[in-house]
Amino acid sequence: MNGRIPCLAAAVWLALFTLAHGQGAFQNLDFENGVFVPSGGSSFLVEAESALPGWTAFVGTNQLTEVLHNTGTISSLAQIAIYGPDEPQAGLFHGQYYVILRGGEDPFGGPGTVGAALAQTGTIPGSAQSIQFFFASGGISLFFAGQQIPLSVLGSAPTGDIYGGDVSAFAGQTGELRFRGDGFLDNIQFSSEPVPEPGTVVLFTLGALLLGGRFLWRRKC
Repeated sequence: MNGRIPCLAAAVWLALFTLAHGQGAFQNLDFENGVFVPSGGSSFLVEAESALPGWTAFVGTNQLTEVLHNTGTISSLAQIAIYGPDEPQAGLFHGQYYVILRGGEDPFGGPGTVGAALAQTGTIPGSAQSIQFFFASGGISLFFAGQQIPLSVLGSAPTGDIYGGDVSAFAGQTGELRFRGDGFLDNIQFSSEPVPEPGTVVLFTLGALLLGGRFLWRRKC
C-alpha cells in the first residue's frame, strides 16, 4: 500500500504537468507554414485554417473561414490577406510570406466598421523577456490573455519598423496572443533580451549618427 502512494503522487504530478503545458509553444510565428487551399472556387480566397496554421483570423468578433491570398483590398470590407511567395513585395520583412490586416465595414452585416485581428493560444517561453515583430503602415495593438502589452519601436527595417513589448510578467504562462490593427505583420519572435527603454533607443541611434558623422568628417580631413 505504501509503495503505491509515491506512484499515485507521480501520476497526479504528471497529469497536472501535462495539463499546464498542454497548449504548447506558439507556432508559425513567421507565417511560413501555410498551405493554400482555394475556397469557394475563387482564385484569390483560401481556407484560413490551412493558410494560417496555428492562427485564428477575426474581423470584429467573427471568425473568418477564408482569407485573401496575393491580392490587396478588393472592397471596403474588413479583411485579412497573406502574401507570398508568388507576389512578395521586395525586401519586406522576413522569409517569403507576410500578413496584411485591414479594418473596414463588417463583412457579416453589422453596423459601422470593425477591426481585423489574428489570435493564437500558446505558452510564452519561460525565459522570454520580450516579444518582437516587424510591422509597417497603420497601427497595431498586442494583447496576451486579454491584457494589452505596451509597444515601442526598437528600430527600422527597409520597409517597416521593428516593434517590441515587455512580456516578462507572462513568461511561462498560457493564454491567447492577439494582434489587432491595420498594416503589414511578420516575423514574430520571443526574446530573452528585455525591451530597451525608448530613451535608450533614441540615445543609441543618436550616438550611432554622431559616430558615423565623425568618421566621415575625419576621412574628409
